[in-house]
Amino acid sequence: MPDEVNKIYISYNQLHDIIRQTVQRTNLVKTFSPTLLIAISAGGFLPTRILRNIIKCEIGGKSLPIQTIGLCLYESEKHEIYKTQWISTDLKNDSWAVSFNGQHILIIDEVDETRTTLSYAVSELEKDIEKQRNICKENNEQWIEPKLGVFVVHNKTITKRANLPEDLMKNSYFVGENVGGEWIVYPWDALDVDEHTRLAENYNKTNKLTCPSVNDD
Repeated sequence: MPDEVNKIYISYNQLHDIIRQTVQRTNLVKTFSPTLLIAISAGGFLPTRILRNIIKCEIGGKSLPIQTIGLCLYESEKHEIYKTQWISTDLKNDSWAVSFNGQHILIIDEVDETRTTLSYAVSELEKDIEKQRNICKENNEQWIEPKLGVFVVHNKTITKRANLPEDLMKNSYFVGENVGGEWIVYPWDALDVDEHTRLAENYNKTNKLTCPSVNDD
């Protein structure tokens, strides 16, 4: 684990503000119009819940559905990823358990570090989309191509091990703040949340993180 000076502490209040400001700054509701939120376990849980409420307030409608995927990254030479939880996309009683038809799917995680997990998630979802697309075409059913997007609270501006589709990076990759290679300590990792909040506020007084535009990598 990095030394204390190489840590960034993020409080619950700061997390909420970053997400709210990112939605407003990127005009996310109008530019992407998400209809389905997918949280990557476990770091994406709280950001997804906060994001859903902010989007609900923006559109003035009902809450968006949330699905969860679980991925485990093994830090071996191959950097292999395994699914621990996934969305059921099979047909049940002639209807999809979860339909991607026409959906604007936003994948949420707390941090884009090496991009390995996000790349895998997008790739596997694209396979599920293709499966549903082919079945719809075989049954002569209408198919509206879904859109995929990614929302991360923090993006580490370090060398990535994997890539995301170029069109996604250009049009639907949403970042709260850019950071370097520091260790980010989120509030759900704290044992003493009051002390954690104090450390986060002190860091915020002396440091300024950058807020990228929607088209930044």
